[in-house]
This record gives sequence, C-alpha cells and structure tokens, in this order.
Amino acid sequence: MLNLTVSSIKDFQICERLFDYRHMEKLPEKIYARDINTEKFENTIKNIVYFFMFKKQSGIIPSYSAILNRWEKMWFPKNMNSYDIMTEQHETVYGNTASLTSKAANSLLLFYNYYSKSEFIPIAISEEYYLNTKNKSNIKDTFDIIFYMNKTFYVTKVLFNYKNSQKDMYTTDFACMKQGFENRHPDKKLKTKYGYIDMMSQNIRFQEFHLTEDDITVFNDWCDKIDTTQIYMPKRGLIPYCKKCPFDKPCSKWKKDK
Repeated sequence: MLNLTVSSIKDFQICERLFDYRHMEKLPEKIYARDINTEKFENTIKNIVYFFMFKKQSGIIPSYSAILNRWEKMWFPKNMNSYDIMTEQHETVYGNTASLTSKAANSLLLFYNYYSKSEFIPIAISEEYYLNTKNKSNIKDTFDIIFYMNKTFYVTKVLFNYKNSQKDMYTTDFACMKQGFENRHPDKKLKTKYGYIDMMSQNIRFQEFHLTEDDITVFNDWCDKIDTTQIYMPKRGLIPYCKKCPFDKPCSKWKKDK
C-alpha cells in the first residue's frame, strides 16, 4: 500500500523514476532560488486567502489594511529594514521582495473587493481529504475552500496564472478532488461544482472546471498503474522534463535490480 498525493501522482505521470526518487527514496534535490521565491509567494497569498475566509466564516470581514499588514508580517524577513528593501539586488526577471509585494497588493485588492461582498459562504477552508485507490493505496490532499451558495456547493482550488492551454495539467487535481468530495458527501453529487480562483487573474471569480467521465477513468487508471508498477523504469533523454530533472545523475547510473 502506498501513501500518495496529487503531486506524487503527477510526478509518476511525468516519469516513474522521478516518482521513485522524489517520493519513495526521498532523495535530496537542488531547488533554485527563483522556484523557492515563487513557492513562498504563492503559499503566502494562499495563507492570506485562508485567513480572510476563516474570518468571514466567523462573521467578521477583515479590512484590506489588515490583509496587507498580514502579508508584510508573513512575507518580509524579520531582520529586513526599509533600507534593505530599497537596495536589494535580486534577479528582476522573477521579481524581488519589494516588487512581489506590489504584485500581491494588486491581487489581494481584487480578491478583497469581490469576496468581501460576495454571497459565497465558506464552509470548509484548507481541509484535508483522503481517497483510497482500488488497491487500497491512500491518497491525501486538501480542499482549499468549499463555498456554499443558493443550495450549491463550490469545491474550489486556489491557482496562480491558470491558462486554458494548460488545462490538462490540472485534470488530475480536479479528478481527485471530485472523488474525494463525493466519497465524503455522496448525497451532494448533483449539487456541487468544481473549479478554481486564479489569484493572478483580473477575473477573481469562481471559474468552473469541467470534468468528463473519461477524465475520472483516466485518473483511476493512473492510480492502478502506480499500485501495480514494480519496476520504475527511467525515461532519461526521452522526454522534455529530462533537461531540468534534478535527478539526472542518479538516473544516469540506474540499473535494474536482478
């Protein structure tokens, strides 16, 4: 029995050896500063969204100033002063601490202006869910937000820079999320929509993500393949991901155990 996440399933879809190195063997990997910065930025925004929704759930709408203050406390290092912010020399292509704050302020303002007045009622925030595969492996992931409005549930994922051309990249996320919600609430299947909020879009409203029965079938087939795979074969040099794979060195030395 395996313990899986949506992220590990998606890594398996890219390459079986990537899945093994990252999630089974848990080998250390080099992470570039720009990737750390991006992840920190997105996680900070997401945590502020959670903060806002928890407050709204309790009947309190925090002010936009309170949201920005929370951003500053979470985003800026404790030992950084105003001079450091003005003179920092990070790579500007990916943004520095100050420029990303301006980006966050604009995003959070759009978010605040809409959701402070929205009739969406947050009933679950950053809530873990579990799903079992046919072979009893366990999948663990999180519902970012579940809204309720007009007798309908809106199971929502917080995304950044979503593009319709990249829809296939998120099918696994939503297929897993849909089954996780329906397993927990089978009586609400016909009263539920699945979608996302894109925090980097000018349109901050809930956008429905349409899944087909084939999408669900393919997701389950991938889970079956993970459960039944005994040898994680390499794809070294055969797929575009290989050019940036952090496990190129161990992969180059991989040999099938006899």
